[in-house]
Amino acid sequence: MRRSHLTLFLVVIMSMVSVLSGCSISLGVRDAEPAALEYTYEHAWGSTTIQGTPKTIVALDFSFVDTLVALDVYPAGIASAGKSEVPDYVADKLTDYRNVGDRTRPNLDLIRSVQPDLIIASADRHQMIQSELQAVAPTIALDDNSYLEVLDNLQLIGEIVGKPGKAEQVRQELAAKVAAVKQQVKSDRTVLIGGAFDDTFSIWLKDSFVGSLMTDIGMNYAYQKPESPKEGFSEVGLLTIEQMLEIDPDYLFIYGDYKKWEDKWQYRSLHAIRTDGAMEVNRNLWSRGRGPLAAGLILDQAMPLLSRPSK
Repeated sequence: MRRSHLTLFLVVIMSMVSVLSGCSISLGVRDAEPAALEYTYEHAWGSTTIQGTPKTIVALDFSFVDTLVALDVYPAGIASAGKSEVPDYVADKLTDYRNVGDRTRPNLDLIRSVQPDLIIASADRHQMIQSELQAVAPTIALDDNSYLEVLDNLQLIGEIVGKPGKAEQVRQELAAKVAAVKQQVKSDRTVLIGGAFDDTFSIWLKDSFVGSLMTDIGMNYAYQKPESPKEGFSEVGLLTIEQMLEIDPDYLFIYGDYKKWEDKWQYRSLHAIRTDGAMEVNRNLWSRGRGPLAAGLILDQAMPLLSRPSK
């Protein structure tokens, strides 16, 4: 009997030790959970410290929406551009977001309602509300005026959202496409890209996003400095139909209300029009996209025209 009691006593003691040990381990795990690390990033407005990896992101321009989607990250708040809430070419991937107003005047109350842990702003366009944005959430400001700036943005945003490997993959795939297109285009030909509005053409400069992309694939971009800069746009110049005829590009990628020019002899005399070297393009993609996805799609659309035999 004493042996039986002793055995029972030992079983009870061991069970208590096991339970206490389990509690100790559980508490130990919780105590060991590290606080989110802080990271500081340099950008156009200075530096911003972000705690951990942001999950709820507001993108105040289509360029940043494009870059986030390329990284398989989907913003919770998006600023629209004109009548377009999101870039057409990624609309099927963006189903759960809040419109936070037009990109030229985003609504701060709507941005607050998203409760973001990161805001990505345009360095120039949103400078006047810099302090207000920074009061809502950590904010970075980026330029997207050229193709190289867009690639730099891809790398930085990739680091911030914890996907540097994905960013490098996207960059390498785009570089491979640029190299492939460069081997096929007619580099001695000239090209212009822009929109037809009112009584002038808004033509992108050589150093703009689409202009520098064309240069990167080896094309001869035909317009470098604006004689009449478009207000608010340092990378766009305004040209009359007569000035367009003076430049007379071999290829013309155009959006907007260009059909109103079709009855003018100057327009019909353009080399690109006479030789079927003109192509109508989507404004959101060719003008507003300014991201790695836009760059790839632009090259896909442009290559058949740029690589065809000369006329």
